[in-house]
Formats: sequence, structure tokens, C-alpha cells
Amino acid sequence: MKISKGYIVSGTLLGLALSLVVFVMGYSLVILNNVQYKNPGVTIPIETNLETVEAPDNMKEGMEVPVFDEEKIWNVLLIGSDARPGDPGYGRSDAMILMTVNEKTGKIHLTSLMRAIYVSIPNEPDPRYINNYSPNYMLNAAHTWGGPELLLKTVQRNFRVDVPHYIEVDFEGFTEVIDAVGGVTINLTEAEAYHLGLAPGPQWMNGATALDYSRIRKIDSDFNRMGRQRTVIAALINQMRDVDVVTLAKTAEAITPSLTTNYSKSELLSIISKAPTYQKYDMDELMLPLEEYNAMVYINGMEMYDIDWPRNIDALHTNMRK
Repeated sequence: MKISKGYIVSGTLLGLALSLVVFVMGYSLVILNNVQYKNPGVTIPIETNLETVEAPDNMKEGMEVPVFDEEKIWNVLLIGSDARPGDPGYGRSDAMILMTVNEKTGKIHLTSLMRAIYVSIPNEPDPRYINNYSPNYMLNAAHTWGGPELLLKTVQRNFRVDVPHYIEVDFEGFTEVIDAVGGVTINLTEAEAYHLGLAPGPQWMNGATALDYSRIRKIDSDFNRMGRQRTVIAALINQMRDVDVVTLAKTAEAITPSLTTNYSKSELLSIISKAPTYQKYDMDELMLPLEEYNAMVYINGMEMYDIDWPRNIDALHTNMRK
């Protein structure tokens, strides 16, 4: 599966979301004016009557699981799109991270969703893509055919979670985020170092180099690439914990023009007001599918992952409760 150079990486998403939603405070009113708001305050409702959905048996079995919706546990879908400014299309969602904030246990859970998971997609594509639509296809196709709203509906339907909001960023925000905090340090394996033309061990990286690191796939697999994306996330968060307020403000200014969300400005301000609490939360990671390459199949000549839905849903819900 060829990886486009325009693909966004997950590190951008978390750097964006946490700097905006968790770490940035005093400068919030100014930076939030730079965000692109689409249908602000309008949440994505949970579907009902899924008995008539056209889907394989394992997907239908997953849809029978009750939707996870508990007080003081909330979700937002972080999306990385390769859409360019002025492009009339939605672009591809190469990076999708379900961020769960559990206010009962004081934890943030990051769940990476592989783009090629074989899913059931609601029949609500943009009219421009009606001829491309298929009811069962890979996860990131939902974004291509209907943007973040159709992707949200697809995630809710298949993973059985209440996730009414999204934060999306395009690839142009990545290097600015890393550079604004002064770069990040990544510990390279010999294979990664050779690929990048660097020495193995801890290496300081600017935004462009961190982007190259996050895109590496040829030396191993797409699952390892997702691991590298999460490595960038952790390095970025650690760096941001130590920078001063001025640097945080510069970081936020670099990020927000690349950000689109269905949160309203007042909703984001409400979340930011809890920043001192969220900043102390522990964080863990989960990657789905659990089966990794054992679930890989070819459908219409494309690599997809036909997974055990009840097993994966149970793992996701269990982790969210921790």
C-alpha cells in the first residue's frame, strides 16, 4: 500500500489538540478566532435501527453492542487530512485518533484507528461522491466521501462509542507545531537512523525531519509507522510541558489556522478552562485492530482489515473505563 507524501501524521493531531484544548489558556480568545468552525455546536447523533444495515455478519454482531456513553467520560475524534487549501474535496484521513478523557480516573486514552479497517459506512455521502460510495469499505474512505461528519458517523456505528465532536488538521500544520516548540528529541533505531541519514540513538529533530520520521514505512510495516507517530506525540507533549507561556502562544498561533472543528468557540473555552486539571492526567495508548496483520484480507484488490468486531469493541470500551 503506497503512502502519499501528503499524508498527515498523528503527531500533528495530538500536538494540535492538546496544545489547544489542554495546554493553551491565557491566549485562548485570540487563537480561537483563527479556528475554522463548521456547524459549531451541532453534534452527531447516535444511529438507531441498525438491523436493516447491509453489512457482513461480524460487523452486524459488533453493531449489537450497546454504545459506550458514561458520565464524566468524553470523546473527540482527532483527524489528520491531506486536503490542500482551496481543494474542493475532503482529502483522505490518514490519521484518526479517538481521544478519550476520563474525568473519573484522571486519564487520557489515545486509540489509533487504522485507516484500512473494513467498516460499514452510512449511506450519506456527499452528492459529488455518490458514484464512489460503497456501504462496506475501508475506514478512511468515509472521510473522502463525506468529510469529518460521515467519518464520525462511521466510527460511532462500528466502534460503538458516543463521539459527537471532531478536531481536524491538515498536513501544513505539522512542521510549524514542531518548530514552534523548538523541535523534539526522538530515539532512533539503527534502521530508522539509516533511512533518515542520521545516527542511531537520541536525535533532535525539527518539524520537517519529524515529519519524515513519522512517514517511515518501508523498513517495516504500517503498524510500526503508527507507533512512530505515537512516539512523535509523546515527544511533542513532553516538550510542551516544559516550554514557557510565550512559546505556547506561538505554538497555538501556528496550529489554529490549520484546524477545523464542529465544537463551538464557547465549548472549546469551557474545555480550556479545565486545562490545569487535564495537564496532570496520565496518558495511555491503544491501537486497533488488535489482530494487526492476522486480519488482513484483499477486497476488490485492496488491503483491508476484516476484524473481530466484538473483541475490538470490548477492548476499546474496557480501556476507556480505566
